[in-house]
Amino acid sequence: MKTLSLILFLALICSGGFAQKLNPIDNLRQALAIAKNDSGRIEIIRRLSLYFDGVSQDSSMFYMKKGMDLAKKINFPYGEAIMSEKYGHFYWISGDYPKALSVAFRGLKIAEAIRSPRAILLCTNIIGLVYSDLKDYDVAIDYFQKALKINASVKNITMEANLYGNLLRTYRNANQLDSALVYAKKIENDEKFFKAGSNTLYTYIADIQFYFKNYTKAFQNIHKSILINKTKNDHRQLSTAYLQIAKFFKKLNQSDSCIFYAKNALFEAQSVGSMKNVLESSNILAELYDSKSLKEALYYNKISKSVTEELYGASKVLGLQKIIADEQKRQREIEEERIVNQNRVKQYVLFTGIGVLLLIAFILYRNNRQKHKANAVLENTLSKLKSTQAQLIQSEKLASLGELTAGIAHEIQNPLNFVNNFSEVSAELVEEMNQELDKGEVLGAKEIANDLKQNLEKINLHGKRASSIVKGMLEHSRTSSGEKELIDINKLAEEYLRLSFHGLRAKDSTFNSDFRTEFDKNLPKIEVIPQDMGRVLLNLINNAFYAVKNVEKPLVTVKTEQTENQIIIKVSDNGTGMAEDVKAKIFQPFFTTKPTGQGTGLGLSLAYDIVTKGHGGTLEVESTEGVGSEFIISLPFKTNVQ
Repeated sequence: MKTLSLILFLALICSGGFAQKLNPIDNLRQALAIAKNDSGRIEIIRRLSLYFDGVSQDSSMFYMKKGMDLAKKINFPYGEAIMSEKYGHFYWISGDYPKALSVAFRGLKIAEAIRSPRAILLCTNIIGLVYSDLKDYDVAIDYFQKALKINASVKNITMEANLYGNLLRTYRNANQLDSALVYAKKIENDEKFFKAGSNTLYTYIADIQFYFKNYTKAFQNIHKSILINKTKNDHRQLSTAYLQIAKFFKKLNQSDSCIFYAKNALFEAQSVGSMKNVLESSNILAELYDSKSLKEALYYNKISKSVTEELYGASKVLGLQKIIADEQKRQREIEEERIVNQNRVKQYVLFTGIGVLLLIAFILYRNNRQKHKANAVLENTLSKLKSTQAQLIQSEKLASLGELTAGIAHEIQNPLNFVNNFSEVSAELVEEMNQELDKGEVLGAKEIANDLKQNLEKINLHGKRASSIVKGMLEHSRTSSGEKELIDINKLAEEYLRLSFHGLRAKDSTFNSDFRTEFDKNLPKIEVIPQDMGRVLLNLINNAFYAVKNVEKPLVTVKTEQTENQIIIKVSDNGTGMAEDVKAKIFQPFFTTKPTGQGTGLGLSLAYDIVTKGHGGTLEVESTEGVGSEFIISLPFKTNVQ
């Protein structure tokens, strides 16, 4: 958190939010003066040292040493790691590659030990830069790619821009132009990289553009780089830009312009100790003056030889070889330790696995002994459960039959009442007719006889009506034969709607509810098992009436409709509705929402089996708590069945 807060603070002051009239170096010095803790001071000191890389070697070394001494004094490994990276950066600029690699590898070792992604990232980048200058391009690219992967978690835009630029330059120097072009396009197509990246991005882009003979853009970008580095007073990056434009003019055979910019590059590089740029610019000048001025050629050749010896002399080569060998040895030791740890983990896993297997074997052995005892208990329990289940199913069927019988009885009560009433009236009419005959009033007797005839006709009519009701209902209530018959679904639904209502009224005289039908009059007859489908309808309608018994204006609706190949029957109510958890379990056997003793929980389960298994249809429910429910039966039918 301290590091994050510090970075945010530095971003603020560098943007001008802290002291708008101060340059970046003054901003950092002021931040250093007010920093409250030593760990924060180290990060600011490192930034100061970085700024002086392009201005003054002595100042850069001053702050670099100050930061490292402070990190060691307060025993701050992270500070040592990032200051080691800064030392590596300083020696890389100076061309002292053995020292650069030595301190960078040391910083990487510390960073890996404390597992700091940012410190690992910084050190890995510097190592890549050194290998790139040593022309060991494959190793350099490997380090840059590793750094990019680390930066994916660190998410530092500035570092991402720098790494893209480093990869572009390395691929270009390795003559892998396709890969260089990939990173050039990544940089060109995103303005944020130019805002966040190093001052050399325009230089690198210009180089690749010049190679592909896009001279106009190449010179535009190199002049941008020169202008930016002059503005920032960064002599090191300015020398790189001058050196690049000198190379452009050399390739265009414009020797005077080449010499002009090469001299500028040499001057700027010498002012900040950028030995690699000193070497390249002196080589260009020595080559060009070879045909112009022998004195000048010898002068620059002398500079070139001196720097070459300093950079690549025998002592430096031996130093490099030793450092690289030591790092390779360290990496081998790390890999060997990793393999040892991996094998140790495998052994732990193996022993743990054996222990688990032994434990499982013991548990299985014990369970096997108990299983025989448990099996007898389970078989006895299962037998009782099956018996109880059969009894419950039979109870559900008997309950349905009882409700059906009550409905039938109530339904035929009306015609029977008519028969009784007309029979009593007819008996009285017979007595009156006899009295008229005794009086000799034949005309009066005939009139009474006509009334008597009409009563007998009504008795006969209502008697046949009662007979028809009994016959039809008993057909629906008899034991199913399993045979499907062509049935008028509208008629079946209407009969069971009335039976359900009258049955409930017979059981509870206080019960009352409105009900209505919305039938499709063009519905074709379909093949169903009438007794089974009647049981389904009776159950759904009974449940609907049960759901509305406490509603102020109860209403149950039975609706039929036809789709292309299905008959739809909907039984809906405006009752209490169901919660989602209840709706999910409504068709499960033995699940009921009724109070204990008022339902077995098998009605809807049996209805579901009759519709789905017996008739190949579907039974679904739609319900909203506090609004009502609707059960939907979908039955397939063949359109050619009439």
